Amino acid sequence: MTKLEYPPLFRLYELEIKPEKKAEFVALGQRNLSLSIKTEPQTLAMHATHSDEKGLENLIFELYQDTAAQKRHQASPQFQKYATFAKNAIVNRKVVDLIPELLLEKFDFLGKGTPDKITVKLAKLQLEKASVAAFKAAVFSEMHQAIVLEPGVLAMYAATIQNKPDEWIFLEFYQDKQAYAKHRKTPHFKEYIKKTTDLVAKKELLDLTADTLVSQGNLSYERGAFA
Repeated sequence: MTKLEYPPLFRLYELEIKPEKKAEFVALGQRNLSLSIKTEPQTLAMHATHSDEKGLENLIFELYQDTAAQKRHQASPQFQKYATFAKNAIVNRKVVDLIPELLLEKFDFLGKGTPDKITVKLAKLQLEKASVAAFKAAVFSEMHQAIVLEPGVLAMYAATIQNKPDEWIFLEFYQDKQAYAKHRKTPHFKEYIKKTTDLVAKKELLDLTADTLVSQGNLSYERGAFA
């Protein structure tokens, strides 16, 4: 795996778009992401998804090696074209700065599943006070086992909201729906649930539909591992 020593820049963009702009928004977004991952080595991963049936509620996750890498991306011709169109396509925009906690990908993970069958899951958790350390130990163990032992688990990202260590976000990629169902039946997942049930105050689970998923692949980062 490509182990990162320093924390990458991780951001979530929540974008609501106009219905009449959807097709071109998705097409320009796909072009932007696809060209960027090929020509920008320090752009680590970019995942464009939506959470509603009409495809108007968009969630875009971006990972860069650092701030300089993001600035280079934003200066690229493909991003400039996308950004110019997006100004008139977006109704609401929210940027969420994330702190990467644990990022794990299989080698060429997007080549291991049919793109239209890859299952993308998003979980938002609010932890009970003073439970972060115990929760982190349990979930890190579960994620490491899942990525090694389960062929259908393609990638798992865990992050906290900046300045809110009790608020966690998980973005997970599975080969298909069957792989996700199998994951939930594994001993390590059941052990994780057992250990963390009393540590979680609130949980929200979302099924995301993938529009464009791109990654350099084989990413590995664990916060504090190089401290």
